[in-house]
Amino acid sequence: MSSIGLNQWIAQIKRRLFDDLAQGRNPSEGDFDQVALKEARAKGSPQLGATVLAPDRIEVQFVFPDPTSAASVVSVSLMPPERIVFLPVPPWVVENIWQGSVDGSAVFESEARDLIEAFLREVEPESNLKHFGLKQASRRE
Repeated sequence: MSSIGLNQWIAQIKRRLFDDLAQGRNPSEGDFDQVALKEARAKGSPQLGATVLAPDRIEVQFVFPDPTSAASVVSVSLMPPERIVFLPVPPWVVENIWQGSVDGSAVFESEARDLIEAFLREVEPESNLKHFGLKQASRRE
């Protein structure tokens, strides 16, 4: 088990990778396309791009802007120290959109136990996979 949280781990890795690229070095860890990096370097200095998570990998993107043509994006693929799990908002959380507050809800103890068991099932690899990738905008009626 990792001694630091996912966000802190990613921040440290991104900083190291960005420093490598900014200093003209190849990324010190992870997998990347050497040809794409060479072409991107010809366009200029790197900027931090998006970070894309999957249960078994992290894609850190670096953007190399070019004012005269399209920017290049170089992705560095990393293996996390353990499986990444997405924790969805549990069904007992109530969001009051008008007030901007988030709170719990009152339920019978038996219902609470059922809700907790259902939430724990969401951590299992097969159930959790649906939470990764592109998401559609949600709208409450």
